[in-house]
Amino acid sequence: MLNLALSRRRCLLVALFCVFLAARAFGAETAPLKMGIMPFNSTLALIRVHQPLAAHLEQALGRKIQILGSTDYFTHVNQLLAGDFDLAITGPHFSVMASEKGYQPLVRYAADLRPSFVVRDDSMIKGGTDLRGKRLGMPSRLAVISSSGVKWLEEQGVRIQQDYRTVEYASHGAAIAAVAAGEVDAALSANTAWTQVPESVRARTRLLPLDIRMPHVMTLAHTRLPKADIERVRQALHSFGDTPAGQAFFRETGYQGYAEITKTDLEKLRPFIELTVKMMR
Repeated sequence: MLNLALSRRRCLLVALFCVFLAARAFGAETAPLKMGIMPFNSTLALIRVHQPLAAHLEQALGRKIQILGSTDYFTHVNQLLAGDFDLAITGPHFSVMASEKGYQPLVRYAADLRPSFVVRDDSMIKGGTDLRGKRLGMPSRLAVISSSGVKWLEEQGVRIQQDYRTVEYASHGAAIAAVAAGEVDAALSANTAWTQVPESVRARTRLLPLDIRMPHVMTLAHTRLPKADIERVRQALHSFGDTPAGQAFFRETGYQGYAEITKTDLEKLRPFIELTVKMMR
């Protein structure tokens, strides 16, 4: 009788252990995919703009997508390089860095990324030399828009903190809003970021695009995901533009759809990597 009781107890423990393992496996399979987005705007704005994309991916993958914002660029890039995201929508220079830390670049936005000055609608500023003695707002110093814009000004003989003073903001949207509010005389921003600020802000500002073009924001997948899942994500991204929600997304953001990432794209970005690493230190 004792042996029979022990045997039954062992069987019960084995059964409970199997249930525990099955529950863990089920939880792992159904856990949401974490999609981190570079904080070029407020977290609420990023979630609102990217919700149609998240819904499309959820339908295609049969899995929830959790959109994650970061408080600032430093936090975002550290989370990215630490592998905290399953999917990421991030700056092109960050994408090159992340490709060496376990991420696979999938697509980029088709539009060119064009650093631009944003000025008030009634401003007399017409170019870089007009910024002498002015206040220039910018998103994080880690943003490729900031570094490329400062570099362009130096090539025009306009030196940072000597000929003009910089004011750093948490996002493109915040820097643009500072121009509209009169806190700064101009701001560096991506051309597409300006299209995503509220209409009341756009109505009081205008763009002065620089003669710089570079690959736009990229979407990445972490290679810990199964290859079949990564391919499903890639296909879902390409099919997004065929849906009404996708067409509205690309029209309202100015991203113009998705494009493949080429070796030429990646080579154009390498000069900004060393500068970004230096600024992170």
